[in-house]
Amino acid sequence: MKSKVFVLAALLLAGPSAIAQSSGSIEILDAMAPGERRRVTPDWAAINAEPLGSAGNPVRVHQPAGQRAYLQSLVCADGLRPAFRRIGNVGPGPYGSIVDAYEVRCETASCRVMLDMYHPGYVERRAVPGFTLRPPTKEEQFIRRSQ
Repeated sequence: MKSKVFVLAALLLAGPSAIAQSSGSIEILDAMAPGERRRVTPDWAAINAEPLGSAGNPVRVHQPAGQRAYLQSLVCADGLRPAFRRIGNVGPGPYGSIVDAYEVRCETASCRVMLDMYHPGYVERRAVPGFTLRPPTKEEQFIRRSQ
């Protein structure tokens, strides 16, 4: 019982984005109407049933800069940063916006990570499976706050 309390406390202290969203609507950028936003209510149960970074649960970020920032924050199992390259878009994802695929390569393994860049102001604080996240630098924190 104590371990469950400690895990819950750690998740709560990490901030609201450290826990997967499970209900409610969100605002996304409308790819078909540049500059416009729209509200969607995703199927959170289906999304959260998939691993983060998969086609069914892409990492939510804001614009290409958010994609790069997230991928640059990943840390491989050996403690080094992975190399990554954009493969291309793979069509609409569970939020109704276009998803991009990236190849992420560590020294001993590589994988594909799906990212959805149509989430204004959103910063993912969870790592995709097989990785950890390095804390943002003070400069990155400032940039994120000013967006």
